[in-house]
This record gives sequence, C-alpha cells and structure tokens, in this order.
Amino acid sequence: MNQHTPKPLPPARRIALEALSHCLFSGHDIQATLDTALSAKPTDPRDTGLATEIAYGYLRHKGRVEYVLSRFLQDPGKLPPKMRLAMGVAAYEMIFLDKVPAYASVDWAVEFSKTKPGTRLSGLFNAVLRRVAELGETAHDPDFYRKDASGPEFLTRWYSCPQWLADMWRHAYGEADTLAYLKAQLNPPALGINLFGHPEADELYADLAALPEVLDIEGMSFALPPGTSFEDEPRPPLARQSFAARQVIERLSPAAWPEPVWDACAGRGGKTRILREKNIDTFASDIHRGRLAALSRELPEVTTFEADAATATPPRQPGTVLLDLPCSGLGVLSRRPDTKWKRTARDLDDLVRLQTEILDNAAIQARPGGTLAVVTCTLNPDENQGLVRTFLAAHPGAALQTEWTTPPDSPLNEFFYGALITLAP
Repeated sequence: MNQHTPKPLPPARRIALEALSHCLFSGHDIQATLDTALSAKPTDPRDTGLATEIAYGYLRHKGRVEYVLSRFLQDPGKLPPKMRLAMGVAAYEMIFLDKVPAYASVDWAVEFSKTKPGTRLSGLFNAVLRRVAELGETAHDPDFYRKDASGPEFLTRWYSCPQWLADMWRHAYGEADTLAYLKAQLNPPALGINLFGHPEADELYADLAALPEVLDIEGMSFALPPGTSFEDEPRPPLARQSFAARQVIERLSPAAWPEPVWDACAGRGGKTRILREKNIDTFASDIHRGRLAALSRELPEVTTFEADAATATPPRQPGTVLLDLPCSGLGVLSRRPDTKWKRTARDLDDLVRLQTEILDNAAIQARPGGTLAVVTCTLNPDENQGLVRTFLAAHPGAALQTEWTTPPDSPLNEFFYGALITLAP
C-alpha cells in the first residue's frame, strides 16, 4: 500500500460524518440520514451508539465547537465544508467525550484531512486539534466564551444557538425562561415510553413504575431520564413516544372531546395511540403515506386515509379535530438539534400561513359546536398564542377553552403548546 494513502475512517466516525454531511449540506433530517448510514452495512452496536452520540452531540454543541475552533483558525470559512465539519466533529469529541482519548480524535481527523486532493491540510488539522486538546477544562468555562462578546453573542456561543432564535425567545419570554429553554436544548430529551397495546403491558407497567429514577407517569406512558436503556428489551420492543407530547394532550382533557375525533396531522400515530388508550373513537390522516403505513402497523384498528389537512374532507364528520400542526419545531431542539441550524426567521411566516389554512379547514369540517384541539412543538408565539388569537378573531362564536404550555423548568427538555377551541353552534 502507498504510504501516503490515508487510513480508512473508524466506522463510527464514517457513519457520523456521512449523516451530518447529508443533514447540514443537503437539508435532510438527522435521524433519517443516520438511519440510512447505519443500514448501509452491518454495524457493531458500540459503533452505532458512538455514531449516534457524535451526530446528535455535535449538532447540539455545534456553535460552541465552532467558536473554539475560531480561536485557533484565522479564517475557518476557507476550509472546504466537509473538512471543516470533520475538524468540528473531532473537536467535539475532545471537548465532550471523556471516554475517547484526544490522540484518537486527532489521528482519525488528520488522516481524513489527507483525503482532499491537492491540499495540505494535515499539518493544520494536527496543530489546531492539539491546541483544542490543551484547553482542557477551559473549554467548559463560560468565561472563555465571553471574550469580546456582548450579552447576546455570549448566549449564542455558550448555548450553541443562532442569535436570531435567542433574541426571539428573550423578546417573547424574558431572560429567565429563555435561559431555561437554552439549557434544555443542549441536553437530550427524556425517554418516553407508551405501553398501550404491548402484550406484556401489565407486567412492564409494574416494573417501570417501580424504577426509582422514573420522572413521571401518565396513563400507560412513562418518562425516564435521558439515556435510559434496557439490557433485555421485550419483544415486541417498547413504543417510544415523547412524554411532553403526552402531557399536552392530557392538559386538553381529551375524555371530554366530542367524538369521533379526526387526528388530521397524525404522523406515525403517537397521539392517536393516546386517544385509543382512552377508548376514544378516532380516525386519522396524514399527508405522508409512509407515516400512515407505520401508524396502521402499530394501530391496525384505526381507519386511516392519506390527505392534506389544509384541504381534506374526512369520510366522517368529526366532533373534534386534533391538529398536531406542522411547525418550526423550536420546542423540541433537544430531540431534533439540526432544526436550529436549518430554520431561519423567514421560515416562521410561511409556517403560520400553512397553520392558518389547516385551522380554517378544520373549522369547516367539524360539526357545528365541535372542538379543535391544537398542538405544536414550538416556542414561537406567532405559531402558538398568536395563531389562536388570529383564528378566534376571524371566527365569531369560537371560544378558547384551554391553553397550556410545558413549563420552562420541565425536566423533560421538550416544550409543547396546546389550545382547545370550541366552535360556534
């Protein structure tokens, strides 16, 4: 073998870089790109775990990592994008992954730098990453990120968050709640489990309820600390579901909703599952055929149909329309950290227009005097309170019954908004 031929990337780094490249440079969802990279060939479970940790961890802390690198690079923008990404991932490992030796991160990154034809980047990679390694605990000191920074600039560096988003939160929610939201999005979400429909539900319920670390229980759903794993997971596997999503549905008192319920933006059926657990007559639709197929596999008793909620006429007139609206996802950055690097302030107006169309159609399709249950997973008043106020102003006789938002100090690290609207008779 030619002595200048770079060594192959370790599997976990190859998978993480492939997923992150498709996510950040082509706009794909991180979970989808990671699933694709992991399924390309058999992967050791340890490499799967490390690749997942690297991909999600890097996206959560990308802003902080890029600031660290900027202290040692005169012009980071001159690096080819994939090379800049590789340097960032290696720096992330060195700052945040204590179990990975610094020399291992430097080694694979330097080897990767040799794959760019016509460049001599290995010396630069080696020098910069060694400087990162020398930082030690300084890389975890907030004062390091305050150098020559205004208050807003410090927040974007330390909390790894685009400045437009931090500014919007401060304006909308105030300093204290903004800090709570910024801290939450740097951490993984709580593990949510729903046992409804599992053949061993009763036995598993008792086992989970007895765990000292359980954070909360609602019906057949549990919240456990982030990173909780089970050595011997039963078959079929436990159904994962955001516990914060369960909470918002519960706060809207679904047992009192007029039936039947049309879950008009059902996705893979997480909220349909909650309604079926309560024996609520429910049918579901979504614009994505693949998501509906997953719902039908999980809940075969539920009638489904492919439809755009902004224009659809359901096969039965619903008493209630449940709208888990398409939104900017700014409340679930802990689960989808790539969102903060893809969204822009301009995107939010387009989403509000779509949400308005969906709400208006739901009001036409529901029975007179029926109910709209509105849910989002975002922290943006224009998509939440503002959207509902605009709807009420445009629909005389409609009334707001309930409005709820996940508290800023929630240990779940995810934030949902919900509103219950009664339509005119």
